[in-house]
Amino acid sequence: MQNLGKNCQVASVMNAQTAGSTAVDGTSIDMTAYDGVMFVASVGALTATQVTTLQAKGSNDNTTFNPFTTNAQTLAMADADSNKLLVLDIFRPMTRFVRPTINRGTANAVINCVIAILYNADKLPSTDATSVSQHATFVSP
Repeated sequence: MQNLGKNCQVASVMNAQTAGSTAVDGTSIDMTAYDGVMFVASVGALTATQVTTLQAKGSNDNTTFNPFTTNAQTLAMADADSNKLLVLDIFRPMTRFVRPTINRGTANAVINCVIAILYNADKLPSTDATSVSQHATFVSP
């Protein structure tokens, strides 16, 4: 592999969310041509006693989403984890569609965004999703 950019697809699957303590679902990803997806959530300010996790849910019809039987989710963030990332990697999901859910409980958590990186494409080079405006690759600049 010469560079990561041509070997994966990048998509924005959740925009910024104001402080809150409710769960927020992201946009679904069609896994048809990929083996895996890594969700990267950028979290902003966290209020003490918050319970914030990143979870993946699956669907075969892109309508009804359920947690995977393994309850694929990260551990809860610590109160001191403001402005850090949550990363969840799902390899070979048993459903065609996967979406991220950020579970926020007890106290407020701000979500900056969630990015999906789909990898192990059936056909290369892979192209970015329509949510990506520009993507540049440089070799030995």
